Amino acid sequence: MEITEKEIKSTILDLGKAFDGELTEKTKEQLEDYWHFKWKDSDSKEQNLYQFYEMLELYSYFCRRWETAKNGSICIVERVRDKYQMPKIKEFMEQLTFEVKWKRM
Repeated sequence: MEITEKEIKSTILDLGKAFDGELTEKTKEQLEDYWHFKWKDSDSKEQNLYQFYEMLELYSYFCRRWETAKNGSICIVERVRDKYQMPKIKEFMEQLTFEVKWKRM
């Protein structure tokens, strides 16, 4: 049996719809499932920052999709920034500050 371009396209679209459905069924609190950053003491501050940035971008993507589905696209940038990104940035800064103070001791 030969797989056609139409079947591949259909499968990809079905996967996307399933993912969107799963995402929009989540509560705001369950969006935390998409947050994957953990500070690693064995990595440099710079490496932790790089990993944090990568995870923040990914997390923001999920939050934007969820917010758009639940609350529309008006003010989406500000909502995602204020409700999802800024708390993560504050947590990162607290960890970074702690690491710098701890290393000085």
